[in-house]
Amino acid sequence: MKLKIYFLFLFLFTISQAQSVDDIVEEIQERYDDLENLSAEFVQVEYFGLTNTRNETKGTIYVKNGVQYRLETDDRTIVTDGITVWTYSAFNNQVLIDRAKKDDGALLPRDLLFKYPHDYYASLLDKVTYNGKTHYLLKLDPKEDTHGYIKTMKIWVHKENYMISKIEYTDFNDNTSTFAIQKVNITRVLPDSFFKFEAPDGAEIIDLRM
Repeated sequence: MKLKIYFLFLFLFTISQAQSVDDIVEEIQERYDDLENLSAEFVQVEYFGLTNTRNETKGTIYVKNGVQYRLETDDRTIVTDGITVWTYSAFNNQVLIDRAKKDDGALLPRDLLFKYPHDYYASLLDKVTYNGKTHYLLKLDPKEDTHGYIKTMKIWVHKENYMISKIEYTDFNDNTSTFAIQKVNITRVLPDSFFKFEAPDGAEIIDLRM
């Protein structure tokens, strides 16, 4: 009898956990779907398992309506208005121009925030404290029809506002990347002109749309 009660409790607990995960994911999706403007600073730490090397990048991202996007780091700027993508390398003063593509497997911080919560199965691992605030720690695994190179992902979601504070993912080569997101601003209105790029004087321009 006790064994039956135990399995009944375990079954009910599993159902409640699954419902909780669904609620959390729905709140995340609604939160980001409703955002018109978002800007934030980020720190990306990449660990490459094959070479046992680590790389850290700091930058700022700007997103408007989930489509227009701008990423700025010390050596690279990526800008898209949803139709055209400009990629500028400060190292060689070169601009690549291409058409924006859907589902091309590219991985951008914008996609981590706006796209991947939709395309992955979620499970709730725990409630944790991150930067002094309570967060839900979720594990995301790709759905069957999801294309890309992420094998698994974890996201830290602020319990009060359902904004993502940290993302960690592992690709199929067992490389790990972590994005820590901070100083989020959702009230600053970003003009459309901010999502077009003008090449600096003397920059080499390579147009891949031809």
